[in-house]
Amino acid sequence: MGTLWKIALRNTIRHGRRTIITAVVMMAGIAVYIFFNSMLAGLDRMAIDNMTDYTLSSMKIRTPAYVDDLEASPLDKGLVHPQQVLAAAAAQGLAAAPRLRFVARLSNYTDEIPVLADAVDPGADARVFKLAAAVTAGSWLSAAPEAHSAGSTHSVVMGAELARELAVKPGDAILVSSQTINDTTNADEYTVAGLVSTPTPEVNLGGLFMSLDDARELLGAPGGPDGLVTEVNVALPRAPSLAAALAEGDAAAARLRAALPGERVDPISQLAAGYLAVRNYKSRMSFILVLIVLVISAVGIVNTILMSVFSRVREIGVLRAYGMTPRDILRLFTLEGFALGVVGSLLGVGLGVLANFFFIVHGMDLSAYAQSFGSIPVGGILRGEWDLKTIAAGFLFGIIVSVAAAWIPARRAARLEPTSALRFQ
Repeated sequence: MGTLWKIALRNTIRHGRRTIITAVVMMAGIAVYIFFNSMLAGLDRMAIDNMTDYTLSSMKIRTPAYVDDLEASPLDKGLVHPQQVLAAAAAQGLAAAPRLRFVARLSNYTDEIPVLADAVDPGADARVFKLAAAVTAGSWLSAAPEAHSAGSTHSVVMGAELARELAVKPGDAILVSSQTINDTTNADEYTVAGLVSTPTPEVNLGGLFMSLDDARELLGAPGGPDGLVTEVNVALPRAPSLAAALAEGDAAAARLRAALPGERVDPISQLAAGYLAVRNYKSRMSFILVLIVLVISAVGIVNTILMSVFSRVREIGVLRAYGMTPRDILRLFTLEGFALGVVGSLLGVGLGVLANFFFIVHGMDLSAYAQSFGSIPVGGILRGEWDLKTIAAGFLFGIIVSVAAAWIPARRAARLEPTSALRFQ
């Protein structure tokens, strides 16, 4: 076997042009495979991250009755003891923020639009969501207690597209009306404090945010520490990958369910179940595209090695005449294919890792294309994700294809009689 290895390596080096062509074909195919998988994983991660950062959070804690009647946003089915829920999250070292979601109508005194409004604790909310950093005009809601004292001006923050539709800007007045907990209708005038523009169309087109104090006053709801709250949102530290984020969310939700047996705790894997189902289907379709790339690469590799083997049939005859058995010939060309596969796979993995490293560090700005993705929350800087399984699969793919491509024609050529192989044209 040692002699065959020496001959195989010598032949690989001697046929330099063939080796370079084969290695380049393999390098391109494997690099595209690694980069394409990284980009698809990055898109999925971006969508889930934007959901957790701007709308869903990593986890929501609500009452089972509220979730059962979720579309109605019922005010009478909120959390009974929100401070207890917040304390349970804090006991596990998790940032949490209360919210009160209710149906409201906005009017600029000419047009009126229905929205789902979110009442927030401005300070706590900024530790869970990134809305405060998404303000493009004006400012976020004030967390100072004096901002909500008697006689102060009520304020709201709106999605930028919603504000554009109502033709309002920071500093303008807007009328907000809603049904109170006593089934009456109440309305009040608010000042637009700021506008937010996020990668999430839901927020841009229909986001309305006000303080919990202002919302409870509008709804005629009790205030104080255990005032009306429909949900508590929880943030988890950013995980290194989407799979890790989903797993950590499920684990944290299980711990909180044990601490809060009477509440409904939904991690991001359940909150974004619809998107994840589409993502799994999309992954299967994407696998077909990746498979096409690999098949094209495999055809190029097989074609190059087939030409090499058939062009050396006379050489095989000489080797047979010197006493090599058909099995030795087969091993020789298999080793050459293996050597080519290792070289090409190493180059392909190296190029793919280098391109992916650049993609992860610098990313690709998709802000200008966010509208093209419809309701999917894609926007901001797209970055790839490392996947050791993909890199390993790309490396093994090159070796397996090269060995198979060399073995099939070599097996046929090795069966030729030496005299027939020497006369082969």
